[in-house]
Amino acid sequence: MRRKRRWRSRGPRRVDSRGRPTPSLPEGGRRRHRLLAVSRPVSVEAKREAAVVQLTDRCPDAPKRVRALAADLGEHAPALLPLLLGSPALGEAVLNSRPADGPRDVGRLFQAATAELEDGDRLYRALRQLRHEEMLRIAIREFRGHADVDDTARELASLADAAVDAALGACRRSLEAKQGVALDGEGRRIPFVVLGMGKLGGRELNLGSDIDICFFHGTDEGTVGDGLDATVHQHFAKLAQRTARALAEVTEDGFVFRVDLRLRPEGSQGALTNSLVAAERYYEGFGRTWERGALLRARPIAGDRPLGHELLRHLRPFIFPKRVDPSVAAAMHGMVQRSRTELRADPERHVKLGRGGIREAEFFVQALQLVWGGVHPELRVHGTVEAIRRLAGLGFVSDGDAVALERAWALLRRVEHRIHLRKGYQTFDLPQGEEAEELARSLGFADAAAFERTLGRERAVVHTLFDSLVEEPASVDVAWTPLADRVREGDDLDPEELRTRLHVRDGDAAAAHLGRLRRPRFSPFAPLGHRAHPELAPALLEDVAHAADPDAALGALGDFFGRGGEAFVRWLDEEPRLRRRLLALFGASPGLAKDLNLRVEVLGELIQKSGPATDAELAAAHAALPRGEAERFVDALRRLQREQVLRIGLAHVDDELDARAANERLSALANHQVEAAFRFALGEMRARFGEAEAAMAVVGMGKLGSRELGFASDLDLFFVYDRDGETESGRTYAEVFTRTAQRTMRLLSQLSAEGPGYEIDARLRPSGTQGLLVVSEAALERYHESQSEGWERQALVRARAIAGSRPEYLAAVDPLLQRLAYAKGAADPERLAELRGRMQVELAGERAGRYHPKLGFGGLVDVELATQWLQMHERESGVRERHTLDALDGLRRAEVAPREHLDALRRGYTFFRRVEQALQLLDPSASQLHFGGPRWEAITRRLGVRARDGVDAEAVLQRDWHRVAEANRRAFESLVAPVSQPAPWQEAP
Repeated sequence: MRRKRRWRSRGPRRVDSRGRPTPSLPEGGRRRHRLLAVSRPVSVEAKREAAVVQLTDRCPDAPKRVRALAADLGEHAPALLPLLLGSPALGEAVLNSRPADGPRDVGRLFQAATAELEDGDRLYRALRQLRHEEMLRIAIREFRGHADVDDTARELASLADAAVDAALGACRRSLEAKQGVALDGEGRRIPFVVLGMGKLGGRELNLGSDIDICFFHGTDEGTVGDGLDATVHQHFAKLAQRTARALAEVTEDGFVFRVDLRLRPEGSQGALTNSLVAAERYYEGFGRTWERGALLRARPIAGDRPLGHELLRHLRPFIFPKRVDPSVAAAMHGMVQRSRTELRADPERHVKLGRGGIREAEFFVQALQLVWGGVHPELRVHGTVEAIRRLAGLGFVSDGDAVALERAWALLRRVEHRIHLRKGYQTFDLPQGEEAEELARSLGFADAAAFERTLGRERAVVHTLFDSLVEEPASVDVAWTPLADRVREGDDLDPEELRTRLHVRDGDAAAAHLGRLRRPRFSPFAPLGHRAHPELAPALLEDVAHAADPDAALGALGDFFGRGGEAFVRWLDEEPRLRRRLLALFGASPGLAKDLNLRVEVLGELIQKSGPATDAELAAAHAALPRGEAERFVDALRRLQREQVLRIGLAHVDDELDARAANERLSALANHQVEAAFRFALGEMRARFGEAEAAMAVVGMGKLGSRELGFASDLDLFFVYDRDGETESGRTYAEVFTRTAQRTMRLLSQLSAEGPGYEIDARLRPSGTQGLLVVSEAALERYHESQSEGWERQALVRARAIAGSRPEYLAAVDPLLQRLAYAKGAADPERLAELRGRMQVELAGERAGRYHPKLGFGGLVDVELATQWLQMHERESGVRERHTLDALDGLRRAEVAPREHLDALRRGYTFFRRVEQALQLLDPSASQLHFGGPRWEAITRRLGVRARDGVDAEAVLQRDWHRVAEANRRAFESLVAPVSQPAPWQEAP
């Protein structure tokens, strides 16, 4: 029998001008290949046949399944067909790896293939052969339905990570064998890391992507070997150069990845690698907005990864500054516009840089991440889709916009991916003619016309959102110096101009306020003050114009200069951040502004202490309160409360604290205030009635218990003790503890020379206003076992022991409260829905255009009641959280309800909590937002709501309110029970 010839590649490998392997065909095969290449259009079947012909010309005995693979590549990924034709044995290896089983551990494969290799031809061949095999495998997984585009992008990023790490390891071994190891001054090996940037960092690579990488090393101080061959920096520069060459150089086997090093410090003019100190110095001193965007998605991919994490940690203040800077968005917008001008072809056909393309989608998301990531750490994520979802969760992108953007992003990425599968290199131009038809069909469209209509709609969505990053150009002069000069000279001011320039509602009142500003001689609006601080007055006017409520800000500024002294003016000039914070506070919270202006000496404390106090600082400050005389104690308690609320308010209006963080700081402050008042009252009672062997605790309910306290929240309290008995003086524990509770509440709430205290609400105690203020454990258990309504047990879900006469009893109360809350399960859903409806009708007082963010239709109470009901229904420990957002996260992990409802509740909570917070700051007595009333404009400015698609900001906010509230109510009714009351905007007139 004739021996079957073993099939293998013939001749040397060749590559085309782009470094792609090409087959070395016999003359007849070349001629046939050329004919196929120029015959257009070619049917899908013809392409499959042509691919098989090319393979069999190369290897007549190729197995059937390798021929089938060639046909699939010809149809779906012609860019990868040359890999198979250049090495038919590669096809068998790929198919033997069982692509349907899932992604492989490519890091392990690359390390095994290169572990014994150093820099040179063997390394280059091993890297390329394994890369080609994995590229084919990844492509097969996608076009045979085992993976989607996102899976492919992640697998390609893992491939790049593994290839870079293997190349670096081999090049480092080779270089160290020649030069020696780089050691620092203490004899430790100096670390070296590769950061993946751009799409590689975001794990969003496609088959045509190059890889953006940057090299960094630990220090330039140290020695390499005997110190004769190279400095530390020269050593690592050579290592970076060799690593990049091992990946990008085109050999007879092709290349691994094209490498782009231009994102390093100073770009193409900069050093190939930078030490940690040099990198920090560069970014802090010379870093630009685009570099913040580049670092946003950076991650360590190879080498000494802890060094990369350390570098990114040090650069975090540069990437995500605490101060919100909206100019970043405008800068990102400008970058895209400039890059578009460099396009030679029709920009509308460019899927990356054209209008509504990939770059606009990326930069829209990244701009918002950079603007808000400093105060919202949850936005510091690499992937675009995850960032969109988190932006929506925080309310920076509406739910509808988020869904539309995610859909558009998915289509744009699929289009980009399919273009690269066909071309094999970085082209982003949409094809035309028959190629356009093929692209459309590959994406599931009937024809190119249907595809381009859909793509056009999606790109329009992206472009609209992208353009929303920048305000429309102002039609008035934005230079503030002339106006400041006219104020200083005492010129008549045009009220209409002030309305336009300063965005005030009352131009006449604004003119009067500005006239008042020039009266104090040290004021920057007065001649003497201007000479000392020539740039302060224009800056203050600009801050007023940017405030949430410019009328309030201007009035408060006049009060400030009327009560403050020259030192305060100097502080404002020397501390621009304090100045901006102060004016933001004046415009966001007239109440806090008045409090500050009545006691301007507090400003010195605020200057010395940045941000809100920590728990340790609060504990120390309350421990230092004076004892003895009650009046002195209460005055000191109020002063401390006022100072801390101001610190929290300043940080919040400056966006250093988001709504949740502000709520938590306000709750921590109240916790310490209650504990201090309780201990003072307890001391008085012990001195008067003697020691009690029983123990007592203060229980925080509602927002105090869940640490969600707002700027105008009252404190929900009740008191519990462990057992009945008598003191040494013969007083019952119930009597003594009742007096202690009453005294505690009085100390917290009574008016003092330093101002008012907290409003106290004790109606959530057993039996409400008809019940005892203080209850024993036994009575509490009896009540909830036999008498309490479901909603009363539901209120215990958020209950928390916050102060106690003995530490061990304080620790024992929380388990008791949790047991009572969850013992009987959830309340009757229909009764809870009925209660919710009554609250809406009897307490919210809503009508068209007047809405209540808490009690109104679809408001916070919908979210809170639905969440608590689910917690009690589920009962599991994993969902027993007090904070509403933590509870929703627990419910989501437990998969106890449809995710879309839980996500809607989370978005609704975030939206209405931000609205409620802004409303409380503007007017603590206001519970409703009146659209068209005096506060709506300040609310929209405070929340960052802007006109969109020709719709003014008020209408945008109202539309978002309707949408979020309706989603909340749908979730409540789906999870609990229907509520009969409609939305006020749905009621018949």
